[in-house]
Amino acid sequence: MTGVLFVAVLLGIVAGLEAIHYFVRYLSESSAEELRRRLQTVGAPNAGPQILRRRRFASSDWLNEALAGFDFAERIERLLDQSDAKTNVAGVLARMTFLALFGGVLAVVMHRSFAAVVFVPLFGASPLLLGLRARAERAKKISEQLPDALEMMARAVKAGHALPVSFKFVAQECPPPIASEFAKAYEQQNLGLSLDAAAHSMTERVPGCLDLKLLAVAIRIQNETGGNLVEVLERIADTMRDRFKFQSKLRALTAEGRISGVILGALPVVVAFLLSITNPGYLTELGQGLGRAILACGFVLWVSGILWIRQLTKVAY
Repeated sequence: MTGVLFVAVLLGIVAGLEAIHYFVRYLSESSAEELRRRLQTVGAPNAGPQILRRRRFASSDWLNEALAGFDFAERIERLLDQSDAKTNVAGVLARMTFLALFGGVLAVVMHRSFAAVVFVPLFGASPLLLGLRARAERAKKISEQLPDALEMMARAVKAGHALPVSFKFVAQECPPPIASEFAKAYEQQNLGLSLDAAAHSMTERVPGCLDLKLLAVAIRIQNETGGNLVEVLERIADTMRDRFKFQSKLRALTAEGRISGVILGALPVVVAFLLSITNPGYLTELGQGLGRAILACGFVLWVSGILWIRQLTKVAY
């Protein structure tokens, strides 16, 4: 027993030392990678993040040409661009087909043919749902990074640099994903697009970020009417930070109601799951005759209660 304990302690020490080694290595490599990104974000043709996205629907040329004529492929490609995904349209369609077939097979294995009506579209649409979620998360991240970027732009303009050069500073100094968006806008105006048009295209790539639209409107107004751009950028950054503080306080005040809604919403599902394990025959009556009507009525009331609690915890401002 003592020998086994000694070996376990020795393995624990070795694992701890190895974990420390890899952690230190990760920190050093991340610093070097960040420096490489800052030096190569703008102006490097084959290094750093991809500035101008190639519109490719598939890896093969014939499939790329075949998908280019469909409207749904254009929409999926736009979603991939907005979520900054590395895959292409053909890859998304292949995942959707595989998951839809998996949902159908799962329904057959469960011997529930009616479950295929739910499983097939739900599993098949999951890649698109994940893409929408990734796009929303990316827009939220850009909104959080935008105040610091605006202050950097204001300091650059105050130091005497032109506004397009401030876009380059943001692309070089700020972390992704906002760095890649400002790099794309900077490269677009270098290729001949006006600055306000480049800022507008940036809002199209991040449709869920209203703060970028506010920046694009401010740039357009400043180009048309003039004004103190430094003050405008600083005011926008301060307004964004104040709004984030207010939203954080609001989420803290409504946290109790939201947690109560999650618990009450999950309680029927958890109870049904535990009953099906402890007493498998207890819930079989709900699948027959009047039990189906009771189950359907309970499901409608359950969904209505979840929506009601969610509406109660939502504050309009």
